[in-house]
Amino acid sequence: MPEANMFVEKRIHPRVSVKIPVKYRVIEDQKELETVFERKKREQTTRTMDVSLGGLYIVADQVLNIGSILRLDISIPERASLISAFAEVVWANETGGGLHFLAMKEDDAESLKNYLLNFSSDK
Repeated sequence: MPEANMFVEKRIHPRVSVKIPVKYRVIEDQKELETVFERKKREQTTRTMDVSLGGLYIVADQVLNIGSILRLDISIPERASLISAFAEVVWANETGGGLHFLAMKEDDAESLKNYLLNFSSDK
């Protein structure tokens, strides 16, 4: 009898299929001191493919390395300020990668939660 390939969902939070702008920067050295201009040169702009309270999937022009830590600035509609977060790359391929949130301010997490609840109830 052939073996069946079973997929077991490991996510705690449900994903919402939504495309929102995100800026990210790979943190290569925790002790690096940079000017604002040098930092801006390394920022990449992209978009999400799906988002949850636990993480997101982004499209990337460069190959992301599993284990890399990214600094994210997430722009959600109807919010004046960006949501800032740190996330770890947990999987990657030639089109982007899956990120797991490591740290986010409590009010940013609440804003993201409310956005996702409202977005999923609008569908």
